[in-house]
Amino acid sequence: MKKQYVLIDRIIENSVYLFIFFLFLAKGEAIRNILIFGSFTLWAVTLNHRENLSLLRQRLSIFCWIYLGSVILSVIFSVDPAYSLSELKEKPLKFAMLFPVISTVMTDEERLKKTALVCLITGLLMVFTGYYSYIFHNIRMLKPDTFLVHAWHNKFARYLCMMLSYTFILYLVWRRPMLKRMLVIVFIISFLALILSTSRGGFLGFLGAVFVWALYVSRTRGYNFKKVLAYIVIIVLVSGTFSYFTFPVVHRRIKHMPKDVRTLTKRTVLWKAALYAIKERPILGWGYGASLYRRDEPFKDTIYKKAPQTKKGVHNVFLRIMFHQGIVGLISYILIIFTAVTIFWKEAFRTTGISSYMLIACVAVLVSNYILHAMLADVELIHLGVVLGLGMAAKGISENSRS
Repeated sequence: MKKQYVLIDRIIENSVYLFIFFLFLAKGEAIRNILIFGSFTLWAVTLNHRENLSLLRQRLSIFCWIYLGSVILSVIFSVDPAYSLSELKEKPLKFAMLFPVISTVMTDEERLKKTALVCLITGLLMVFTGYYSYIFHNIRMLKPDTFLVHAWHNKFARYLCMMLSYTFILYLVWRRPMLKRMLVIVFIISFLALILSTSRGGFLGFLGAVFVWALYVSRTRGYNFKKVLAYIVIIVLVSGTFSYFTFPVVHRRIKHMPKDVRTLTKRTVLWKAALYAIKERPILGWGYGASLYRRDEPFKDTIYKKAPQTKKGVHNVFLRIMFHQGIVGLISYILIIFTAVTIFWKEAFRTTGISSYMLIACVAVLVSNYILHAMLADVELIHLGVVLGLGMAAKGISENSRS
C-alpha cells in the first residue's frame, strides 16, 4: 500500500510542475482544470497517510481559510448572489485546492529544485515569445502576443518577476560555472525584456524582488549590503540610459512619466470611483465577481451615478478586495501577505539550502507582485496559492530538519 502512496504523490508532484508551466499560457484552461481537480482528488483520498497536515493548521493557513470565508460571505450578501456564486468556482475554489496540495506534497528539497527548473523553462518561453512578438508583430512594447502565450505588458512583467525570483534559486544551487554563466545571460535578456515592456509597476516590483534577494545574500554570504545596492543602482541606471537612447518606446515612456505619475496613468479616476462605492457597503462589499465593478448599481447613489468605463477593473488589489469583499476581506488578505512575508523571512535564516532559498524566493514574489505591483494592478489569486503553497512546503522541510 505504501508504494501506491508514493506513486500517487509522484503523480501529484508532476501535475504541479505541469500546472505551473501551463499557468502562464493563453491556451490550456481545460488542462489546468484537470491538473488542479485531479491532483486535489488524489490528495484528498490519501489524507490518512499524510503526516504534515499540521501545516494546514498553522497561522498563515488559518488566515487563508478566513480569507476564503470572506469570499463566501461576499457571495451571500452580493447584489447578484447567483453571479457571485458562479464566480466562486473559479479562482477561490482553485486557490482552496492548490494551497493545501502544494503545501503538503512539495515538502521535499528535490521537488522544490525541480520547481525552480520549471520556472526557468517557463520564464524562457515567455521571454523568447515576447521578443518574437516585439520583432515580428510590430507591437509598441515587448510582450508575448501569440496564440500560445499572450499577456498585456503589465501581466508579462509580473509573470517575469515571479519566474526570475524562483530561477535565482538555481544560481545558488548549481555549482558548474558554465551553468551559472548561462543563468547570467538569462537574467540579462530577461531584464532587458522587462525594460522593453515599459511596465512601471513591473519594474518597481522587480526592484523590490532584487532588494529582498540582495538583503538575504548580504546577510548569508557576508557581502556589504550598501555595496550590493550600489552595484544594483549602477546597473539600473546604465541599463535605463542605454534603453532611453536606443529604444523609442522606452524614450516615450520616460518622457511621459511626469504626467503619468500625477495621474498614475489615469488609475486615480478608477480609485476615486471605487472609494465612493466602498463607502456605501464598507463591511462586506458589493459581492464577489469582477463584472460587479462595471455595473451601475454600486455607483448609483454616489456622485458618479454610473460605473467607470473600464474593462480591467480597479487596477489596485487592495481597493478591489475592499470593493468586492469589504473590510473583512481586506483585513484577512493583508494578514495573509504580512504573515507570509514575516514567517518565510524568519524561517529562511533558520535553515539552509534549497528550503531557505525557496522561502526567500516566495518573499521576493510577495513583495514584488502582491505588495508593490498590487498597488497598481490586479494580481491573480491562483498564483498566490502557488506562492504560498511553495513557501509552506519549504517551511515544512525546515521544521522537519529541526525535529
